[in-house]
Amino acid sequence: MTAHDWYVENRAAYATRVLDHDDARLFTSHLKRCPDCRAAVDTLHGELAWLPLGARPVAPRPGATRRLTERVLAQRRGWRRLVAPLAAAALFPVVGGLWLTTQRRIASLETAVVARDQRARALQDSLYSIVGAERVMQQTIRGGGYAGGLLLFYDEDTHLWNVGIHGLPTAEAGKVYQVWFLTSRGILPGPELHPDGGRPVFVTFRLRPADDPIGAKLTLEPVSGPDDRPVGLELATVRF
Repeated sequence: MTAHDWYVENRAAYATRVLDHDDARLFTSHLKRCPDCRAAVDTLHGELAWLPLGARPVAPRPGATRRLTERVLAQRRGWRRLVAPLAAAALFPVVGGLWLTTQRRIASLETAVVARDQRARALQDSLYSIVGAERVMQQTIRGGGYAGGLLLFYDEDTHLWNVGIHGLPTAEAGKVYQVWFLTSRGILPGPELHPDGGRPVFVTFRLRPADDPIGAKLTLEPVSGPDDRPVGLELATVRF
């Protein structure tokens, strides 16, 4: 859904003056810049102009007979009896459209709240883990047009390693970000990381107790490179 779709969906609501004050003011400002919406609203105003029946009654012509006058008045009363159902029929799609628009906005807000709560809980869990960790390592990574970093910490309660990168661009085709652990027995491959150029990426994993590392590094490796040693561009190195 684009930003303009909201204005398209609410044209009838604006024309019938059922938008709240802030939305109506926003729509009025939009009409100054959008000839399509302005034309659509003018059309709606023309189609709905008869609903209030606000025209002043015309007096019978001088000299008209009593029968003619009564007939005209009877026809007018019959027309008025039709006004209510006709007005209801005309307003039904407008009210239905407003109801659907309101339901969509409520569903969208509910989805946004759930997503926000999930992100908040995930962030809270990550912060608790970092605060309680005995070993926390980080290093800034700068390159052409970006500035990011590497974060690595060990959770003593769960015996899990956590590594994350942030602010790094998506790896170019044929390459991948790779974490390596430096141990007394040599270098061990860690997890691959796949940032999308936006949100930080975190990975949690476990190492064998015998593989207690003394450091780690982050490299940009070719996908077809060897699995047991780094051969690509080294981006960061941390020591524990």
